[in-house]
Amino acid sequence: MTSSHRSKRHLLCGAGIAALLVGGTAATGASAQDGTTLAPIIVESADLGLTPVPVEKLGSSVTVVTRDELEARQVKHLAEALRTVPGLAVSRTSTPGSVTQIRVRGAEANHVLVLIDGVEINSTTDGEFDFSDLLVDDIERIEVVRGPQSGLWGANALSGLINIVTRRGDGPARVHASAEAGSFNTRSVSLGVSGGGEHAWGSISGAGLESDGFNISDNGTEDDGARIVNFQARGGLKLHPWLTAEGFVRDMDKRADFDSFGAAPGALPGDLAVSVDQAGLETLSNTLAAGGSLVVDPFDGMWRTRLFANYSETDRENVDPVFGNSSNLGQRERYGVSSTLTLETPDQQMRHIVTGLVEQEDERFEISSDPLERGREKSSVAGEIRGEYFDQLFLSGAIRHDDSDAFGAFDTYRVAAAWLLPQTETRFHGSYGTGVVFPTMFEQFGVIPGFFTPNPALLPEESVGWDAGVEQTFLDGRVVVDVTYFEQDLTHEIFSTFFGPPVNLIGKSERKGVEVSATLRPTDTLDLIVTYTHLDASDSTGLAEVRRPEHAASLSANWRFDEGRGLLSAGVVYNGEMRDVGFDAFTFAQRDVLLDAYTVVNLGARYAVTDQIDVYGRLENAFDADYEESFGFNTAGFAAYGGIKFRFEEPETAVAETLK
Repeated sequence: MTSSHRSKRHLLCGAGIAALLVGGTAATGASAQDGTTLAPIIVESADLGLTPVPVEKLGSSVTVVTRDELEARQVKHLAEALRTVPGLAVSRTSTPGSVTQIRVRGAEANHVLVLIDGVEINSTTDGEFDFSDLLVDDIERIEVVRGPQSGLWGANALSGLINIVTRRGDGPARVHASAEAGSFNTRSVSLGVSGGGEHAWGSISGAGLESDGFNISDNGTEDDGARIVNFQARGGLKLHPWLTAEGFVRDMDKRADFDSFGAAPGALPGDLAVSVDQAGLETLSNTLAAGGSLVVDPFDGMWRTRLFANYSETDRENVDPVFGNSSNLGQRERYGVSSTLTLETPDQQMRHIVTGLVEQEDERFEISSDPLERGREKSSVAGEIRGEYFDQLFLSGAIRHDDSDAFGAFDTYRVAAAWLLPQTETRFHGSYGTGVVFPTMFEQFGVIPGFFTPNPALLPEESVGWDAGVEQTFLDGRVVVDVTYFEQDLTHEIFSTFFGPPVNLIGKSERKGVEVSATLRPTDTLDLIVTYTHLDASDSTGLAEVRRPEHAASLSANWRFDEGRGLLSAGVVYNGEMRDVGFDAFTFAQRDVLLDAYTVVNLGARYAVTDQIDVYGRLENAFDADYEESFGFNTAGFAAYGGIKFRFEEPETAVAETLK
């Protein structure tokens, strides 16, 4: 048997199943998450060319993870940075190279839109982005917007969007480099250069991580390793005082070992299938994203027009010496124009921002089990209007029309509001919207001979959702607490056991819950971030959705010492018990299993030896917790890592802040 892979709601087993999506062994309040400052964070709507908006003016629930927080916690993988964001459930089967899924507010992994510098990187094959592909070395910030966003962003934004913003490259010349080694014979390096002025700017960076890994099976002795390499270039030119060109390209390459999935040696009737050692199984994947834009701004920001063209592709291959190799390729092209008009009163007490968008999207899909190349097209128009009144009331509304040659026409919308009371430092926020997700290309056209049959007649999944919350600031900003309640209903949910075609479920799947976040600064040198999520997510039959815990919480603490040269960090992640799905080792009949709750503690330290050199170390899973994120697959135990980081900035403009 080959590996079990759960992508979206699908349950896979049987010969050749790992070849299906070729992803390895994975089965399946507005708060600024900033470790060094409580100042407002700016959220960027990169794809539409909208004016950046302070978080306090947004009605949506937003969390921003900054570069400072990534460095304080010594995060290497994007998914690890998102474990502390309220409302998100992270599932990684085992090793760092294993397929890693993120579910927002109980929705599926393909219901969240993922962007890098405005370019969508969700695969057209399964609709998801594999978060294990992305290292964080050149990421400036991560913006997580929760709740239906299809009214502005279209399909795949049913539950929200994750916007990854990399270093732009403007400013003085900078060089940064790092090297690290640790447990499981893990090695990683990174190097980046950037710089620019008023007329030209750019950055180039590369990062790589290789690990011998550990044995993801309870039987055998074979370790399952991984190699991940990222490369990115980003830059821009000011061709005229009112004409700017920008572009970027990012390549993410990965090789990851995985194991078979089936009856363990000595298994008895009634036992469940688990991962089983098998040498020679590996996944090879490459994700490429590129985008370019031309911005026309003749009136100093009052009227801004952006022409853009984006491309992304995900190429995956499974190497299987027993059942043979298999592969798939998904590609997306998107191009269009957006225009934003800003109008305000002379006293600047009222402002209206109106944006329009027209775009075309083409998707293609190939799989080795089908000789035909499949494709579909979609044209879209969208508009948004935002109003700002007396620096207290902020309203927005968006509507979008998508016309797909495969599924027909769909209209989605979204409204949001934020009301700030300066006297009490209270902010109310809320949103209401609809969402849509088209069936994936694999669900329409994918084939596993003898097991999976596609269903071209599937209907798109649709949803209606809302949230409402209150944010309260205390002690001149030293304490900020946000509590948000949300609900979202899903209809036409797509389900498949991979023994036959996928189907649309009848009735509504319901998700509701509460998100709590608190940012505290008890002293000038200590920052604390606390989050908690209560989630009730069930399908249309009332059965709890898999791998979405009812209770999840986190604590992050950063303490600076020696006038900021040193930093100690601690992170605690609690994941409550959650339902998963297992298969009988001999009949492959589906059975429910319950994964135990777990708590993982990470500790870190960093010290600036000079203004240019930092040394650091961290302990992951410091108390060696034994847990599973996916039934039948081991996770890493205690691990220790250490490294050195170098940075250089032009002396005449260098800043003596050693922790940035």
